[in-house]
Amino acid sequence: MTIVPQSAYSAYSAYSAYSAYSAYSAYSAYSAYGAPGAGENPMLADAFMTTRDGIVGARLDQIGSVRESVANDPRTLKRLSPAVRAAIFQAELAASIDVSIETCDGDVSPVLWHRSAKKGDMRRIKYHELLRMTRPSVERLTRQLDLVSGYAQIRPDRAAEILTQVTAPAPFFSTIGFIDPGRTPHTLEFLSTALSFSAPLIQRIKFALAVKRPIEFSPQIQPMIPTPTHGSLPSGHASEAFLMARLIWRLMLHSNAPQYGDKAYWGEMLMRLAARVAANRVVSGVHFPVDSAAGAVLGCTLAEHVYSQCNGGRWWSSRFDGTHFDPEGDFDWHDIFDVRKDELKKKAESGDGVWMRAKAHAPSKGEPAPVLSWLWEKALEEWQDLGPGDLPVQGE
Repeated sequence: MTIVPQSAYSAYSAYSAYSAYSAYSAYSAYSAYGAPGAGENPMLADAFMTTRDGIVGARLDQIGSVRESVANDPRTLKRLSPAVRAAIFQAELAASIDVSIETCDGDVSPVLWHRSAKKGDMRRIKYHELLRMTRPSVERLTRQLDLVSGYAQIRPDRAAEILTQVTAPAPFFSTIGFIDPGRTPHTLEFLSTALSFSAPLIQRIKFALAVKRPIEFSPQIQPMIPTPTHGSLPSGHASEAFLMARLIWRLMLHSNAPQYGDKAYWGEMLMRLAARVAANRVVSGVHFPVDSAAGAVLGCTLAEHVYSQCNGGRWWSSRFDGTHFDPEGDFDWHDIFDVRKDELKKKAESGDGVWMRAKAHAPSKGEPAPVLSWLWEKALEEWQDLGPGDLPVQGE
């Protein structure tokens, strides 16, 4: 996999093309998905002009009947390029969340707000808290440094994983779910949409909290990869990994394919993978365990939000309080998610108090965005299994 030096998060700018897959086998072809093959060859302009001169003739003949285009209809999305669709999807998702930076107990606390509009009256907007995050103190981060230092011992064992996960760790999820550009192009588009949506939110929260990286605490940490310039909490890789794990799991469950019937079995594996991606960032020396916990809460919360925007189902709000996360404690995803109930846990706590709370909310009034529903349905179709009884009898 191509490693982008210095800026581990430079891939954010290319998420709309799902660049994380571009270096994985044939995934680079996805960036040109839907193109005619010749691309933007400058010679084509000259060739088109001379071809026209040769075949058009002296004047325009009678123009045939041209129908009026169907306005604002999701059925026309299939005729657009993925890049154009990506812009449309982002316009819908971006309107569903607002961000504020507030002061909580004397410290800065970024808040994401769930925006909902009553059907038929788009000017009546209601805001509900989606996520609130509070950073841990420097003293608590200092106590977490022993864990970061201890993890450094297994860097040789994790080196290949860490280096190939410098950019978005999307290819690793194809080892659990059957994800391939030829088989699941709309799934890739759906995941790309979710990642593109989450990237600026993650960065805005990081900027507001301004949590220092381990490299700023001790010269003995010596990260094995370049430390990104943005804040440490929440971990962006953890946020992305749990976001992807949750959305892939949703597709599996809603496909009704029999092999995905045991939600705890498949869900457990996807969450384990997300947690390993998060842990690898601690092993590499660029994150604290508390960063992973915050990222997991954010990723799971955003996954539920994206899903509700596509389907109109219930959504979840959450709060993460770094001041109560056990400073000697490692991150364990089981603290925040229950695979058997298939939902975030209501709370997680340490001896210092509750550090995470989550709450389910009834579906918002109004309908989900039709274009997002279209994308979800197209992705879901790729996971639906066909058995002998599902195929037409020959001759019928």
